[in-house]
Amino acid sequence: MSDSLQFAQTLAVAFRSMQMYTAAHPRSKDAVATAYAILQEQLEERPRIQFVVSGARSFFNGEAQEDRSPHLAALVRQVTERGVSGFIIERGATPDEFAAFLEALGTRPPRVQELGGLESMLLAAGVKRIQITQVRYQVVLEGDEAEEAGRELNRAPSVQAPPAEDPLVKAILEALLFSLPLGQGADPGGHGDGPAPAEADELAFLKDFQPLQLGGLGPLGAELGFGPDQPSGDQVDTLRQVLSGLGPGMLLRLLAGLDTLPQEPAGLAVGVQGLAGGLLQQAVTGLLGQGATWDQLAGPVQGILNRLSDRDQVRGGLGDFLRGQGHDPSKIGLLLRRVTWEDLSLEARLVKVLEEGCLFDLTLDERLAFLRELLDLGRIDDFIRVQELLLDALRQERLLRLQSAQTLAGIARWAHAPGLPPDIEAPLTEGLKANFPWEPDPPTHRWTTEALETLLRAHVSRGHLNQVISDVRELEEVCAFLDHPQPWRQEAYDRLLEPLRRPGVLDEVVAHLYGMDRAHLASEVFPYLEFIGVPMVHHLMACLGHEEDRVKRGRLVEAIRQMGPTALPPILQALESPTWYLVRNALNLLTDIGDAGLIHAIAPLLRHPEPRVRRVAIRSLWRLCGPASEPYLIPRMKETDPGALEEVLFALGQLKSVAGLPAIAEFAQDRRAMEKLRIKAIETLGAIGSPEALAPLAELTRRRGFFAGTESTPIRLAAARALMDLGTPAAMAFLKGVQEAEPRGEFREALMGLRGMA
Repeated sequence: MSDSLQFAQTLAVAFRSMQMYTAAHPRSKDAVATAYAILQEQLEERPRIQFVVSGARSFFNGEAQEDRSPHLAALVRQVTERGVSGFIIERGATPDEFAAFLEALGTRPPRVQELGGLESMLLAAGVKRIQITQVRYQVVLEGDEAEEAGRELNRAPSVQAPPAEDPLVKAILEALLFSLPLGQGADPGGHGDGPAPAEADELAFLKDFQPLQLGGLGPLGAELGFGPDQPSGDQVDTLRQVLSGLGPGMLLRLLAGLDTLPQEPAGLAVGVQGLAGGLLQQAVTGLLGQGATWDQLAGPVQGILNRLSDRDQVRGGLGDFLRGQGHDPSKIGLLLRRVTWEDLSLEARLVKVLEEGCLFDLTLDERLAFLRELLDLGRIDDFIRVQELLLDALRQERLLRLQSAQTLAGIARWAHAPGLPPDIEAPLTEGLKANFPWEPDPPTHRWTTEALETLLRAHVSRGHLNQVISDVRELEEVCAFLDHPQPWRQEAYDRLLEPLRRPGVLDEVVAHLYGMDRAHLASEVFPYLEFIGVPMVHHLMACLGHEEDRVKRGRLVEAIRQMGPTALPPILQALESPTWYLVRNALNLLTDIGDAGLIHAIAPLLRHPEPRVRRVAIRSLWRLCGPASEPYLIPRMKETDPGALEEVLFALGQLKSVAGLPAIAEFAQDRRAMEKLRIKAIETLGAIGSPEALAPLAELTRRRGFFAGTESTPIRLAAARALMDLGTPAAMAFLKGVQEAEPRGEFREALMGLRGMA
């Protein structure tokens, strides 16, 4: 390889790296270091290196460069588009100076103008041994002459002018430019003589790619000696030399317009068609060097290859050439696959996939688009056949497993929308479950796990909750059965469950809870709630805290109750909620599923600001804690509201709390209290059934003097009934005495009506 080509190639690699990454990126630094090493090798033989462009010609160290290398052409454009004619790099240029020079030369032209030009940019970066040539061309000389020439660079006339432009080149360029629409006479991506493009983006023409109309080349072909027959070797060589001088953008548009070549002279069309392969290679690599993406080139290249009779040969040659240039094989394959895949009919694509085995030659997007088309068209049998190939690939080598898992994960997403028929979804699920415990490759396993997660969430959405439990339990059993448990299996299993515990998925379960009939609640929903466990209870409690519909709240309470002791931690947490009815519901739930150990959690709620909460707290406390609740309940006799007091009296009566007798008796005798509550207290004294209640009950029953004041008939009757409940001989004897001493009237008749007193 010549010095100029080697230098241009390393510069092109460095420019590409700096465009793809940044100047500070390790890959860019490596590319710049490689180019600097090549520069140093060449500077060992001479004091400086000079590169100059004049018109369409380039000169390296004074020698005209006839080679049409895409890297050299790219360097020419890099220089001319930034408004300079070349550069000189002197021996002794440091790596930092060289890196600053490359960064400046790689800056887009509009930005270069904003910064005052390349020369100003290098001056600002402190570069001293790399100079920009603005106008004149200079031959690189040796020794003292070279040094003197370098000093005279900006004031001496050129010592050698470039040769005049080839008339043939000029004629063809003029013919091509004449064929362009008005205002588009520039050579996109090239260096023709047309006007500058309107847009700063030199690749803008790829956004709305238009072929050249080549009908105007007919007269020129005849003038150049092309006839009706096969062109001579010399004519083809001349044509190759001329067309190779076009910019890559112009070349690509020319090749796209091959079917517009004039029929006469036929030799011209034959000659251009024969050169198409090499010209396409030059155009593609040149545009890649300018920063075009593979996606931008895919459409134009596809159109060109479709117009060629020897498309397969040209395609193969293009692939080999790009690989030889060091381009990414996967990108090359992507470009060439698109060329052959997108134009095929559905039937032809099925043949390629099912019979020619090209499924994994496609990109992931292409595989999924193909399968989605089959699904949307109702081609279920064909879909299943392709899916079988994917499932079979899960047992193949690593790369195929990874590609298959990615595709299957994409298919699984369609279980939500538009939905997968059972004939597709069932084998998909079974295949993924079979792969789950065995897959050793972490990236592949992540994709298969994602696919399973998606299918499980789809079951939840449909209300097939038992199917979710069945699938997960099956995976759990298989993982536990395998010898030599691997940590990644447990991690994957945990990751599989995580999406089922997310709020959105739990909301779907709650919707089923509201909507299903009771038979399905018991068989489908309640088992699933227990399967999810504590996260489900937290979510149900949160729903209970904001649900306004009474019927739905009832369903939520019932569901939480079904979960038993598992629900205790979230329920206890809900006791601290500022939402009073959530606290009340939590207390009701604790009453059903808690135990005496909760006394310290419930007791503070006896002083809750909401009366309805206080009443439920009293009820929960005595039911769960029994006699242990008495020390908490008895003090509330004097401190609580009427409703809560009724609950306390009922609780103490149920507990037969002897310890509570003094406080109850005191309240029963307090004439300032509501009569209704006093009667409730008197009844509680009877319910406790302790002989110690005889004295206060007797006092409430007997008739007193005028000044002492006798209790009302309802109070006296309540006390009499309480004495009857005591049933002791002393109580019965006291009642008999009261009856005998009582004058005729309402109380005596009521008293006589009591059992055993008639």
